[in-house]
Amino acid sequence: MAELHVMEVRWSGRADMATALQQAAEAHDCSVSTERDGEEVTLIIGVQDVDLQALRDRVDALLVALGDVEESLNG
Repeated sequence: MAELHVMEVRWSGRADMATALQQAAEAHDCSVSTERDGEEVTLIIGVQDVDLQALRDRVDALLVALGDVEESLNG
């Protein structure tokens, strides 16, 4: 059986930011599911790879992209 490494990132906040973050995560080939509680949205972003170093690289790139989105929307 081949190895599979998985990382999950959770984020909660405003719906407008959730939409932009979801698009960024999907652009990095991540799975994204959402949960809503009133005005707050929680994103559950899944990243997986068969190679641990490749997973680390993908997670690093994802976090940079998510940070860029937050910075652009929060000014």
